[in-house]
Amino acid sequence: MKVPQNALLPKFDQKSDYFDYFSGDGSKVRQLEDKKLAAGLQKSYILETVDGGNPNSRLSVEELFSRSGLQAAQLSRERSAYEISTENGERVALVEQVDNRYLTLYTLLPSNQSDKLVRSAVSVNPFLDHLWLSSQSFLALWTNVLAGNSGRRYGKITFEHESIYEVSEEEAGEYLPDERRTSRFTMVDKLEVMAQKMDPLQQEYAPLASITQMRLPAQGRGGHDLYYDGKVTNRSGSFVDHRSTLHGVVEMYRSLTRSVERQLWTSVSPSSSFGGASVGSVAEIVFSKPLAEDIFRRWVLSIFNNRRNRFRLTGYAKWLNGTKVHANAIDQHLWQPLVMEFTPARIVAVLPHGTCGNSVNRLVSNIQRFIDPKVTAYIGNKEYGTLIPTVAV
Repeated sequence: MKVPQNALLPKFDQKSDYFDYFSGDGSKVRQLEDKKLAAGLQKSYILETVDGGNPNSRLSVEELFSRSGLQAAQLSRERSAYEISTENGERVALVEQVDNRYLTLYTLLPSNQSDKLVRSAVSVNPFLDHLWLSSQSFLALWTNVLAGNSGRRYGKITFEHESIYEVSEEEAGEYLPDERRTSRFTMVDKLEVMAQKMDPLQQEYAPLASITQMRLPAQGRGGHDLYYDGKVTNRSGSFVDHRSTLHGVVEMYRSLTRSVERQLWTSVSPSSSFGGASVGSVAEIVFSKPLAEDIFRRWVLSIFNNRRNRFRLTGYAKWLNGTKVHANAIDQHLWQPLVMEFTPARIVAVLPHGTCGNSVNRLVSNIQRFIDPKVTAYIGNKEYGTLIPTVAV
């Protein structure tokens, strides 16, 4: 890719200088206010990696990004910040290690380049994953937005549902792109108006139950556009405020993932579907209505016949009949084993002790976007949404 020169980062020894650079402040940096420049807005990506429970099993940040074909070099005056360069030696991002499990990547690359860079880094690396924000997580953040801002302030929420499994690959060639059922709606209005209209709209039209983007208001003007895969675009005038917002999102997500893991690890399966034994913890995802048989079949086939599928699952599926599938699956993030049962009405996943909670977050989030916006998930005997904390961001 041809990187715009002004999207390349200078070399600094400490992250505060990079933060000043992103802000356009300080004697060492130049202003970034010229909108004619080819570089994009400053944007960030929150990433999850291996839980650092055992220090001896951790990968260094340098090793972690080398698996994605990128070079990470620790700043000489920092212990938790790294410059990221491409194979060509172009310095394109700064990574901050929030803790042993979460990283934030900051860049000025145009979105089409930064999105591709991060997606590629994750797709080839079992030790990296996106954050996966379900609609329930967005609604928890929405509660904080309403509580912390005047109702006269403007907000922005995007709802998106894409029925990519309604037609086969052969049939897809017969349709124009806009003839597939794709619902995308962005609501921009005063917060008090949005609060009044959201629930009735979602009740009336199911795709509006799938939230994929929300603007978190800044302390001053503008805000921070948070996407369902952990991308955050800074549309405020303050990088300090942007970084604080990112850390708030990480705090909420960290708490959710730990709650999912605690619930998984302390519950066992009473189900007889897998031979009657208590073989692990159960996550159950129930569709709002049974899937059509052709959609169900295309979806399951796409998971187990395509290693680069959206759900990051692989493995072997056994069709018991046309509407029931047992699968010995592997989550491509950390290569964790899963035993799964698929039917048009629900998915049951039996997970071994130690399973990463991000696997559940990813499954729920992507099913909402591509299969059923109104899906309900249960972790053991608890509804998934009850595990999401209320954390100010």
